[in-house]
Amino acid sequence: MMNRREWLGMLGAAAVIPPLAWNDATAAAHRAPASNAAVPPEGLIEQFLCHAQPPMPADALYARDPEAYWAGLRNQWIFRPGFLYLNNGTNGSCPLPVLRAYIESILKEEQMESSDDPEAYPLWGYGSWDEFRKPVAGFVGANLDEIALVRNATEGLNYIANGLDLRPGDEVIYTDEEHGSGKSPWLLKQKRYGIVVKEVTLPKPPATKQQILDLFEAARTPRTRVVMASHITTITGCVLPVRELCAWARENYLLSFIDGAHVIGQFPINLHDIGCDFYITTPHKWLLSPKGIGVLYIREGASDQLWGTVVTGGWDDYKNHAARLMQFGSTSVCILAGLMAAIQFWQTVGPERIERRIRQLHARVKAAMGALPGAVVESAPGEEFTAGICTVDYPGFDRMAFEKWAYTRHQIRCRGTSPSRFRISAHIYNSPADLDRFTGLLSDYRKRNTS
Repeated sequence: MMNRREWLGMLGAAAVIPPLAWNDATAAAHRAPASNAAVPPEGLIEQFLCHAQPPMPADALYARDPEAYWAGLRNQWIFRPGFLYLNNGTNGSCPLPVLRAYIESILKEEQMESSDDPEAYPLWGYGSWDEFRKPVAGFVGANLDEIALVRNATEGLNYIANGLDLRPGDEVIYTDEEHGSGKSPWLLKQKRYGIVVKEVTLPKPPATKQQILDLFEAARTPRTRVVMASHITTITGCVLPVRELCAWARENYLLSFIDGAHVIGQFPINLHDIGCDFYITTPHKWLLSPKGIGVLYIREGASDQLWGTVVTGGWDDYKNHAARLMQFGSTSVCILAGLMAAIQFWQTVGPERIERRIRQLHARVKAAMGALPGAVVESAPGEEFTAGICTVDYPGFDRMAFEKWAYTRHQIRCRGTSPSRFRISAHIYNSPADLDRFTGLLSDYRKRNTS
């Protein structure tokens, strides 16, 4: 633990750089002020990192009183009192151990002496950084040479779409629930090079896995080359049968590419077990890592099929396998130190415990939102096709107006994927009481604002 003097000494220039603070005018313009909130006399660094850190709750507490355990764990986040965050599907919030690891890495690396090698610099984007790739590979069930650490899912999605040699008329099949970053690289390739993009419309919700597989089979032709699907879709949060889809692709000599942006941190994954050729995921959502990381998996032997998209020296060094796609120029390696801490935090809390909690919160908010008049629940019943994202549509309802009202008046931040559809994504820093607060306000608001 550092005191304020030690922190300022390490920062050096802090005396001339105004600290971030709760009452900063710019921040205030983007945040609803809590009523009667006291203004801390110090900046955020001093407020959150220069004092004794809250201890992690004990496993014995979880066995005795799970809700008390989760309430104690919430102390690891820096949310202000009264604020409720329900949009983990866009961004997760780093817990304190992750923030500390990230910031301490910045302080260490900015001394420019973190390595005994005078040719080594803290620049992710050159070299393979095996000390980070190896634990990530083990975490996702892959080999070291199959992992490239990129900067986000969009980058990884582009690397595969742009990197594959496809001829005019070759076909790519994906679903209507792919993220814009998943669709757009293929649409660009279609316009520029004449490939054919086919989109299958997923049922909302699906009834069986076979129903989904049949949609892809119906779209397949002799010119089909690539099949792409989300492990968990961004629109409705549907968990697709990716293992079965990849097996079907192999049987038909197709390349399979899975967008798993929402998966890592929700439940354990084993990429060898899934059997895909390519997979991309983003730890900044559910794994709660610093922003600016993507984990790209390229099946052994498949990296040679990819041209580089962003390149520097080493772009054609094929013996580096997936790491060849990490040569994209200067990026802070400190983000990766935060990723290591996020993996450790996830393992400390426990993967089964986290998954069980996420599913519990999903079921609770789905039931409550689905019980409101006019609700169209697009998340499937049960757990086969669901995880942490809950989507409920209220046709004709101005969801955007509610979203603004909920934040400015009640400090609740939520999001949707259409003007009337909510996409609620709760995580382990949320509680059943939080969700009841949200659905209660939604119910009252709809009674007053629905004709």
